[in-house]
Amino acid sequence: MGAGVQPVETGSAELDNPPNADIMSDMKTFTVRDLDRSPGTVLAASRTDGRARIRARGGQTYLVIPEAAPQKRISVVPDFSTRRSRLFKGAIAAATARQLDQAIAGE
Repeated sequence: MGAGVQPVETGSAELDNPPNADIMSDMKTFTVRDLDRSPGTVLAASRTDGRARIRARGGQTYLVIPEAAPQKRISVVPDFSTRRSRLFKGAIAAATARQLDQAIAGE
């Protein structure tokens, strides 16, 4: 520090202290007990806020972050019977069936 400059006590160290840091955060913090007793509340908070913090007794913290929503299921199935009728316009000839059977058998 330069001559005549004195450090100023701002009290910001209290905000950096882990128990007080959550007050300044938008993220909700829960305990392991909260997760055990009401997991729906923890999951709802993570869904709403984008993440939720879980604090264990030893001070270790964990983040619960929801994954992206799954893609929508297919609601309309193509008309396979029309496709099948266009591809196979009738039964195949007996000679063609024999050739196909021989090809499958490896003859």
